[in-house]
Amino acid sequence: MLLIFGIRIRFRTVATVAFFCPRCGGDREGLRRTARRWFTLFWIPVIPLDQVGEVVECTTCRTRFEPAVAEAPTSAALSEILGNAVRVLTAMVVRTGDPTDPVLRAAAVAHVRSVDAGYDDATLAADAVAVDPALAEPYVVPLAEGIQVSGKERLLGDLVRIALAGGTVTPDQRRVIDLAGRGLDLTPAHVTGIVTSVVAARTTDPDTPTADPPGHG
Repeated sequence: MLLIFGIRIRFRTVATVAFFCPRCGGDREGLRRTARRWFTLFWIPVIPLDQVGEVVECTTCRTRFEPAVAEAPTSAALSEILGNAVRVLTAMVVRTGDPTDPVLRAAAVAHVRSVDAGYDDATLAADAVAVDPALAEPYVVPLAEGIQVSGKERLLGDLVRIALAGGTVTPDQRRVIDLAGRGLDLTPAHVTGIVTSVVAARTTDPDTPTADPPGHG
């Protein structure tokens, strides 16, 4: 009797995850699947052998990725993180400047409203009391790999513009900006370049409006 046997790898779905698919370029549903070798007889898997790996398979494009892809924030999560960072860092800039300056406060509220339409001066006052400027770095660390360099520059540039609404960038405000830059994985020289260029632009044109907050791409 002729026996036909061999080894075959089979995938088994163990969970469903939401992730950012690099192939599709957007948030997708993925299948977390484990790969296991099987001993086959007449092409039929009969004996499970060792597990050889795990993948995340996009249910849209069917591309398989390493499991680490599921650890990156989705676009939705990144947008929420960015919105929180804009709000917290803006409050830090106000706190480390002159929190009573109405022009500074108005610029801060206008900026945060670009990510939270209901934001107002009373909320800013509460935020400015609650935040700790020494913790600026941790708020932006999740964004370091999630947004492009241009987005990071825009985020820091907006903080400089808000500070300048109060007349100048104070040493404490500059420290907030430096910490945020470090959290975004930008070099000190890069951060200095951003600050210098924004200050120079504002000196040339004091009516330059505050830019929109950075996005995912």
